[in-house]
Amino acid sequence: MIVSPRFNNAICSSSMRHRVLLLFAMAAIGGSCGFAQTNVLDSDPLGPRRLLVYDQYGAFGGLSNNQQGGTFLTDCNCSFGSGAKTGLTAGIMFERLTRSRITWGATLAFENRSIDARYQEIEGVVQRAPSSGREYTVPITFRHIGEMSLSYLTLTPFAKYHLLEWLYVRGGPAISYIMSSNIRHTKELVSDSVIFPTGEVASVSLPGADGRSVVLEDHAVPELNSLQISISAAVGTEFRVGKKVFLSPLVQYILPLTTVTARGDGFSVRALQFLVEARVIM
Repeated sequence: MIVSPRFNNAICSSSMRHRVLLLFAMAAIGGSCGFAQTNVLDSDPLGPRRLLVYDQYGAFGGLSNNQQGGTFLTDCNCSFGSGAKTGLTAGIMFERLTRSRITWGATLAFENRSIDARYQEIEGVVQRAPSSGREYTVPITFRHIGEMSLSYLTLTPFAKYHLLEWLYVRGGPAISYIMSSNIRHTKELVSDSVIFPTGEVASVSLPGADGRSVVLEDHAVPELNSLQISISAAVGTEFRVGKKVFLSPLVQYILPLTTVTARGDGFSVRALQFLVEARVIM
């Protein structure tokens, strides 16, 4: 069988077109795979692998165990110390990763730094005996409750260092502004009855009060230092829960360097906070 040159050229041309189309298809598939892949590491085969720099934004919230430092005074010069209370903390945050184990960032938090302090004292109060009508000074036990309500807006720039891939420590200065404050002093009657020197027993009550307690003062904190400076230190873990999402439980301690009010002796509020952060790679 004799094949004409024209037919042979047509076969070669068709084969060449199929090869060219196959090369374009392979290139297109390879290119689409390359564009679909997202790496967190620099994949230069000729150089060392390096972490890429990217940003994370997130939010956090949790509980704050507030502890009083020093003492504060009320209008009657009653001194309160050793107060404590649990409050809430929530806010937003930003992190910038670097090409090392160090991460830079900042948080902006709303913090409830309220505390309650109390003590008991025995006062000699003049009471009238029911049967004889004579007046005696008898001991009566009272409880004083001092409530200091403080709301902070706190900016904390920090440096974060990864000890392990999932474990880190961080720290930085905390700059706070006290948005609102209030002090409330309540006096409660603890004793239910008194015993007179004659042996008589009588019930007791607070004059001018409907129940067993009376509010002696309730107003804004006097001589307030609105600007507060503290040191913040934290340790935490982080877990990837999605392609771009991280969860991070942490424990944070805030040590104040300034006092809240001049009405007292070195009064401040330190905090041990138990938080959970959620961050997204942007």
